[in-house]
Amino acid sequence: LNNMLETKTLLTVTKHLTLLLLIGFIFWSCEEEAEVLPKDCLGVEGGTALVDSCGVCDSDSTNDCTQDCAGVLDGDNICGCTDSIATNYNSDATYDDGSCQYNMSDTITIQWVKTYEDLGDESWRVRQTSGSGLIIAGASNYSGLLIKINQNGDLEWSQVYDNSTALYSVRETSDGGFFAVGFYECDTLPGCYPDLYLLKTDRYGNIIWELIDSGTENNDLARDFIETVDGEYVVTGTWNDNGNNSKAMLRKYSNTGDLIWHEIYSSSAANEINEIIETVDGNYVLGGYTGTQHGDYKALIIKTDLNGQQIWKKNIQSIGSTEIVALSETPSGSYIGAGYCNSWRSLYLVERNISGDGVLNDCNIVDDNVSGYYDIIPSSRGGYYLIDAGSNLTWIDDNGETIFREYVGHANMSIFELDNGDIIIGGYGFNDGNSGGIISLVRLTPPINQD
Repeated sequence: LNNMLETKTLLTVTKHLTLLLLIGFIFWSCEEEAEVLPKDCLGVEGGTALVDSCGVCDSDSTNDCTQDCAGVLDGDNICGCTDSIATNYNSDATYDDGSCQYNMSDTITIQWVKTYEDLGDESWRVRQTSGSGLIIAGASNYSGLLIKINQNGDLEWSQVYDNSTALYSVRETSDGGFFAVGFYECDTLPGCYPDLYLLKTDRYGNIIWELIDSGTENNDLARDFIETVDGEYVVTGTWNDNGNNSKAMLRKYSNTGDLIWHEIYSSSAANEINEIIETVDGNYVLGGYTGTQHGDYKALIIKTDLNGQQIWKKNIQSIGSTEIVALSETPSGSYIGAGYCNSWRSLYLVERNISGDGVLNDCNIVDDNVSGYYDIIPSSRGGYYLIDAGSNLTWIDDNGETIFREYVGHANMSIFELDNGDIIIGGYGFNDGNSGGIISLVRLTPPINQD
């Protein structure tokens, strides 16, 4: 009996062991079989995701080759206006679809507004380049700044120049690079005075050479320049400013930065130049102010030959302190200047003929918060376009009479006209004595009619 029980127990144990071995073998077989299952395009073993004909991998066949509004295959972008200063700004939008609207009036159409506040905090001049691009001169955190933009206002490149404090003017040069002028000021006091700063770059803004130039322990600044036909640079601005006295200056440099000649001009204690133009008769005209350094300014226009020798100089009295900020040559060969009068509070226009005789001297007291014109250009439809400190675009006829004046917002420092008649306005936030502002560009279409 005992033997029978032992035999039965042994058989039972053997059966259980066999069952356990069989179960283990089944699990092992399943694991081995699972390891060799193929992966889908998402890397999931045994998954069902497939790559469609547009290269998108997912398991949803209903969206094959479907693009979102930004053109991303199988994307989830929300399209709309992403510019917070536009009238139809969409805070939920993740992709700007070009639908932003900025219209300020029934007569002017804003095509687009671009801001570059993450690149810098000063914008002084915008000019057109070859290929319908744009170049901006300004500053970023007390260093000179250049920004290259395409014709749609999109960023191509930006460069900061640590050996300068600000760049006031820039132009594309005949070799396809850029030349810019401004100043450098050290940040250690006492004995810290601004020095004239010159910059030559390649087409991408990389430094070819730069020059810090100063003749005295006083303020020396470059405001504007002309590239000559032989690829040299005639630079204008302020020389030897000790806070109470200053000289208007013109300096010519070679294409490697060597000084060729230097001329200064003065009519009273303080004399400063803001802009230079080259005239059709092959000379230079400079515009700025003369007077006392801290208040009693008169408009100043100087005409020189190509060697900086003075042909004539005119001090022009108006209402209150007066200054020329921008210049343009007229179709008749005279010179029209724009700036402020009434001690920074009103719009100023002045015109002198080729001999320096007076044609126009107008102080237009519109309101007490205008602060004057910042730029003037000829209009392809006759007369001139001007932009003032209050971001108002003005169109005047050849006699200085206003055709229209409209608030455009966003920019107020610099203006030029495109081949199709549209206008680009750049810069924002500068009033005399202040600095800093949003770096902006506005493209607009002015009214077709003069009504």
